Amino acid sequence: MKLVDVPAGTTVVVKSIPAGLGASITLRELGIVEGAKVKVIRNSPFGGPLIVEVNGARYALGRGLASKVEVEPLH
Repeated sequence: MKLVDVPAGTTVVVKSIPAGLGASITLRELGIVEGAKVKVIRNSPFGGPLIVEVNGARYALGRGLASKVEVEPLH
């Protein structure tokens, strides 16, 4: 499942990031790395950025960048 498909209020774990170097660096700087827990705060069904929470900080992620993050449900 891609991070861009996760509904608001859901916490997931990052499984992998099959992205290019630039996107990988950007995500790593935000703390979005393999094994990180990410909570989706807002995911508008009509587009626009996702608001996510990682390690207590909130970030706005563009849909293109969020589509590069593979996640799985938190167990």
